[in-house]
Amino acid sequence: MNKARVLLITPNLKGIKDGLNRIQPSLGLMTIAQSLLNNNHIVKIHDTALEGWHNKQDIDNNKIMIGQSDEEIEKVIREFNPDVVGISILFSNLNQSAHTIARIVKKIDKKIWVFIGGNHISNSLIDFQHNIVHPGDDIPLIKDLEDKNIDFAMVGEGDFTVVELVNKLKNNQDISKIPGLLKQTSKGKYLNNPSFRLTNLDNLPIPARHLVNMEGYFDIGAFHSAKSRSNRVLNIMCSRGCPEKCTFCTTPQMWGTKVRWRKMDDIMLEIKNGVKEFNIGEIQFEDDTITANKKNLIDLCNGLEKIGLPWCTPNGIKTNYHLANQPDMFKAMYESGCYQVTLACESGVQRVLDNIINKRLRVDQIKPAIENAKKAGLLVHTFWILGYPGETFEEINQTIEFALSSGADSFSFAILSPLPGTPIYRKVVKENLWWEGRNMKDLMFRSSLVSVDGFKSPEEFEKFVNEANVRGNLILKKNDPSRFAFKYGKNANEKSLIKQT
Repeated sequence: MNKARVLLITPNLKGIKDGLNRIQPSLGLMTIAQSLLNNNHIVKIHDTALEGWHNKQDIDNNKIMIGQSDEEIEKVIREFNPDVVGISILFSNLNQSAHTIARIVKKIDKKIWVFIGGNHISNSLIDFQHNIVHPGDDIPLIKDLEDKNIDFAMVGEGDFTVVELVNKLKNNQDISKIPGLLKQTSKGKYLNNPSFRLTNLDNLPIPARHLVNMEGYFDIGAFHSAKSRSNRVLNIMCSRGCPEKCTFCTTPQMWGTKVRWRKMDDIMLEIKNGVKEFNIGEIQFEDDTITANKKNLIDLCNGLEKIGLPWCTPNGIKTNYHLANQPDMFKAMYESGCYQVTLACESGVQRVLDNIINKRLRVDQIKPAIENAKKAGLLVHTFWILGYPGETFEEINQTIEFALSSGADSFSFAILSPLPGTPIYRKVVKENLWWEGRNMKDLMFRSSLVSVDGFKSPEEFEKFVNEANVRGNLILKKNDPSRFAFKYGKNANEKSLIKQT
């Protein structure tokens, strides 16, 4: 079989001018890369945001574009001379830069195959299929595939299907039956092969971290956790899927509602090898719901206890899992090195949790969970979302006050992002709930796209939410200075504190 030269690339990053912009290696690309290597292909992973981290271009008064110039990106592509380029679009706000990369590739050589993958395109397909069943006034389109510089997309789990794609492209074979292949055939018409989920994750390779600039990520030190214990972080996923169906979240559609775990031996081998090779100081687990399977969690804790490194759950865990045994669960996590859990609370109003979010959580379960975690020795960070469609001004304030009285150590008050592929996104589009002049191109951390009850402009709401974060994350300093110093360090100041949360 002929070897292909495959460039896997992540685009420039839209960031906040005065904020902490986070960046870390892509687990998805590293896993696909190792699968390609196992099939004897030549692979390069390139993160244009990382390699151009100090190049920041103003977009407007508060937003910047971080990453390499078009000329620098072109040089990378020319020097590697790929047969195939895969562009990862994890979030929709990377879309503009992804299309720029595709244009540059085709400028170099129109014969280079270009495909896109990641959450963004998979979720765009979900919306397209929904619009076919529930037609509106406009012809449904998958806009990314209207770009002549993008040959096709791969949706769903691409760990092995991308290998099949590359194999067939390099050997001039028919690709039309590959699962997950999405290709435009004519305006508004697409070849759409159903993707399949891996029935188990036992055959997944260990991500190819040797192909990424790990020292670059360490030097920046802006991994996922609200406040890391070390800049030398190993980010890991033990499982895929989430049994919940929250209306703002893309996970059930992308990864399924059945939680699938990798073999524990593979997880521990990845951790041990990573710790040794990169002198790791902290582990961060990116699972969407790492506590759903308690037996597997305890097995993981037993292994981590032998590793002896601090770890945390920055992606959030469900607040009310295993309530009867929660103290023991949190104790096992703490004894194995966990220093902080992030609880995904979302709202302090039962009507919002039930009728808007569809979150199976009672408000009266939140404070006991926080107390259980703290008693076990853990710091507790919490997630809250403000500005849901249908949420009232009074309910927004009620959530803030409930959160600040919850006993948590820190808070992330986020502005609702209407993510493609979610019921909330489709509601916003159908009912045209956007702020005037705002749309998905403005999607950013703490940027308001959807009109909010009680506020006259998105800027007014953004200021309100920022003030809630400042107010909330200074409570610990006032109430427990020693715990505040333990969490943030003795020399933490207000500006750096708010960036970290």
